Amino acid sequence: MRRRERMVKMPPIDGSMCKTEVAEVDKCMMPECHTIPCMLTPWSDWSECSVTCGRGLRTRQRMLKSDPSECTEELEQTEKCMLPECPIDCMVSEWSEWSECNKSCGKGHTIRTRMIKLEPQFGGSPCPETIQRKKCKIRKCRQKAKEDRGGAGNRRRRGKQGQDAPVEEQQGCRMQGWSSWSDCSKPCGGGIQERFNAAKKRPRAAQTANCKDRKEIRACNVHPC
Repeated sequence: MRRRERMVKMPPIDGSMCKTEVAEVDKCMMPECHTIPCMLTPWSDWSECSVTCGRGLRTRQRMLKSDPSECTEELEQTEKCMLPECPIDCMVSEWSEWSECNKSCGKGHTIRTRMIKLEPQFGGSPCPETIQRKKCKIRKCRQKAKEDRGGAGNRRRRGKQGQDAPVEEQQGCRMQGWSSWSDCSKPCGGGIQERFNAAKKRPRAAQTANCKDRKEIRACNVHPC
C-alpha cells in the first residue's frame, strides 16, 4: 500500500469543513519476494600470483550485500597467471672411475669424466667442470746403454736424434708402433680416447717388466651437450 496527503490552505468562508479528501491510500505492486535479485559488492582486485616464477593461479572475491534464499551468483573467480620461467640449474652425472695412467713408467696422468645431464636454463647455475686430471707415477723409466766393446753388434743403438734407444729395444723388446686414436667414448660432455702400442718382439731374458703393451688416454669432446 502507498499513501499521499494534502492540506487545506483556505477553509470555506462560512466556516464549514471542506468536502474533499485530504488523504488517499492506493495499492502498489512490487515483484514477488523470491525474485529479488542478489545484491553484490564489486569484485576485489586480483590477488598475487600463487608462484614466484612459472605458471600459477590468482583469485578475486566479492560479497553478498543481501542474502536472498536462492542467490546463485559466484563469489570467487580464479584465473591462470604467468610469470618469467623459473631458473633451471645444470645437472651432471656422477664421476666415472679414474682411468689407467697414460704412461707405463715415469710421470703420467689419469683422468675421470662426468656427463652433463641437463643444461642450465633461464639463468640457472652454470655447469661445473666435467673433466678432472691428476698426476700418476708408476715407476722410474730405466734407460740402459750397452758398452761399446768394439763389435758392430754390440754398439750402442741410437734414435733418430742421436739419443740412446729405450731399454725395451736394447734388451730385445720391439714395439709395433702406436695405433690411431680410438673414437671418442662420448659425443659431448667429456669423453676419452685411447691408443695402444703392443710389443712386437719380447726378449727371452728374465727382465721383461719393461717390455709391456702400452696404452695412452686423452680427453675429447669436452664441450657441453
